[in-house]
Amino acid sequence: MIRILLKKQLTEIFRKFFVDTKKNKARSRLSTILWFLIFAALMIVFMGGTFGIYSYGLYPIAQVGFGWLYYAIFALLSVLLGIFGSVFSTYSGLYLAKDNDILLSMPVPVSSILTSRLLGVYFIGFIFSSVPMIPAFVIKFIFVGYSAWEICAAVLFLFLLSLIVLVLSCVFGYIVARISVKLKNKSYIVVAIAIAFIALYYYLCYNAGAFFSDLIENVIFYSEKVKGSAYPVYYIGSAADGGVLPLAVCFAVVIAALFITVYIISRSFIKIATSANVTARVKYKQKEQKVHSVAGAILLKEAKRFTSSPNYMLNCGMGVLFMIAAAVLMLIKAGDLSGLSDMRLGDLAVKDYIAVIAVAAMFLMISTNDIAAPSVSLEGKALWQVRSLPVDTKIVLRAKYLLQIYINAIPALFCAGCVIAVIRPDVLTGLLIALLTAAYVVLHALFCLFCGLIKVNLEWTNEIVPIKQSMSVFLALFGGWGYAVAVGGLYFLFDMYLSEYLGGVGVWVYLALILALTVLFAALFYKWINKKGVKIFESL
Repeated sequence: MIRILLKKQLTEIFRKFFVDTKKNKARSRLSTILWFLIFAALMIVFMGGTFGIYSYGLYPIAQVGFGWLYYAIFALLSVLLGIFGSVFSTYSGLYLAKDNDILLSMPVPVSSILTSRLLGVYFIGFIFSSVPMIPAFVIKFIFVGYSAWEICAAVLFLFLLSLIVLVLSCVFGYIVARISVKLKNKSYIVVAIAIAFIALYYYLCYNAGAFFSDLIENVIFYSEKVKGSAYPVYYIGSAADGGVLPLAVCFAVVIAALFITVYIISRSFIKIATSANVTARVKYKQKEQKVHSVAGAILLKEAKRFTSSPNYMLNCGMGVLFMIAAAVLMLIKAGDLSGLSDMRLGDLAVKDYIAVIAVAAMFLMISTNDIAAPSVSLEGKALWQVRSLPVDTKIVLRAKYLLQIYINAIPALFCAGCVIAVIRPDVLTGLLIALLTAAYVVLHALFCLFCGLIKVNLEWTNEIVPIKQSMSVFLALFGGWGYAVAVGGLYFLFDMYLSEYLGGVGVWVYLALILALTVLFAALFYKWINKKGVKIFESL
């Protein structure tokens, strides 16, 4: 029974490899093999290669007798990556799986269901936790040396690490599940966790070089600090380095923790699994219901669709965070940027180039928010609902691009304001930067809806297809990036060949031309959507 349930669990986890979600048909054996090979190449070549580079940068500390510290660092990275890779599987596959009610209604032992779910979580955690650790072992063995026992210890440590990840994933998954059953909108907690791990990943990548250099130069100081204040980390590193007693003690502690975790889960599994749709009770209070206009109600529907889907928010709305982060970073580095903007290289005004590059960078970040691109396809088989409403099609389409404008506008203008405050351009140039930002927010929203209308896919079975794998999103994303690159690159030609004929009037002429062009494109897309776009939507 456990074997059958485990096979079902792994098939669900790797469903993308077995089923073509665009056509809702099973893939051929060759296609399935190719998908697994692509996945293996991604994990081994890209992620494994990245951690291999990090391992190569740190192996000198193992050469001077601090192999435990070398392994401890990668063990911590492995645990973080393992939890990130499996915590969502724990949350959705162990506690709040969609088939919990069906399985619990069958004559299947709860222990078999729980065991198969735990094995599925373990399998995913093992894959992700092995990616940083295996390159660390390989690099150390190649450049420092190895013995037969060290190879055996490395294999045992991989299993130990995967058990640590399993325990922590169950704990975090349990916390997430307990919180989510009390929330009406569970997508926010998924988005928050994903953003936290992404931020941590980029922080580690950004600071890795400085950290490695500092660690190698002060390895004795840091090793004493770890032994003094984080002794379990020292013990884990010693276990990976082949220490017999540390390895045995770590296994004993982790296995004990695993038994306790499984015991607690088994006692609360049914309660959590059958309370997935229970939210906190709220005492009813009579109050007036706010009446929305027709346009407002349709816009609210689009907003709820966006905020109800973690995939939609993460893949089509991350640009908001990019813009806010870039604005804050500019304010932090204001002194360096303002000093640079005051420089001149001969007849070249550095401030002018910085202004254009900043505008192009904002265009790039705005382009990552392509909310309107998949919005038509996301109607899917429920398209008849909006089509049956006594609402003008123009209002329906307007809500789709207005949502993207509203979400982009405030962070984009905040970012533009920070650019103006830091580089301190003249009044006209500053005004043009703000107007250009606002105009491009409108243009890109209209362009995204244009792409969504010319490349509609209503036959999807998984929402990730229109959100992430559709031609409409591809065109919207790369079309926006292409426009941003063109705006930044063409100024060099403008300054080189046309500026002298215009009497050296400065960057404001170029920005004014780009503004006029942006407004023109926006007007053309607006006209197309209200005529041709309406006909396309009504014919779906």
